[in-house]
Amino acid sequence: MEIRFLNTQDVVVYRELRLQALKDSPTAFGSSYEEESCFSLPDFAARLRPHNDPANSIFGAFGNTDKLIGMLGFSRENRLKRFHIGSLWSMYVLPENRGQGVGAALLDRVLSHARCLSGLRQISLTVTTNNLPACSLYQSRGFERFGKEHNALFINGTYFDEEHLVLYFNHDV
Repeated sequence: MEIRFLNTQDVVVYRELRLQALKDSPTAFGSSYEEESCFSLPDFAARLRPHNDPANSIFGAFGNTDKLIGMLGFSRENRLKRFHIGSLWSMYVLPENRGQGVGAALLDRVLSHARCLSGLRQISLTVTTNNLPACSLYQSRGFERFGKEHNALFINGTYFDEEHLVLYFNHDV
């Protein structure tokens, strides 16, 4: 398996994976298939470099057949007072590749990247409380819960809660 930054040459496979993720796992994302299926390829390409900063991107996991099988986004705040904070978003692994360490490998690669960024002290993320495998993975890497948002998502008549998690690189924060 290869894990690397996605680039503009990957925009078609990224769009396909993102739309499949929104269909297959609607509770894992704040966006919806209905919203994003209308986006153009340039809209998707713009996500591959958030804030036009090369430190920010979407990492992709490619399987043995060079198929994109997983993704995880990372971005760093660009405002001076919040430059020490990064965020993880859009974690997804194809169902047929789950349980094989793809999500853990993606998370470890992104955390390794983040630890190399000067001045970055913490990374936050949100995860729906019913996504137990993801919650377990994040906690295994040291993420701690700092809040819970009740009724954060409303999907097909049902509300879902989200946990807010943070990983501190320096525990003297």
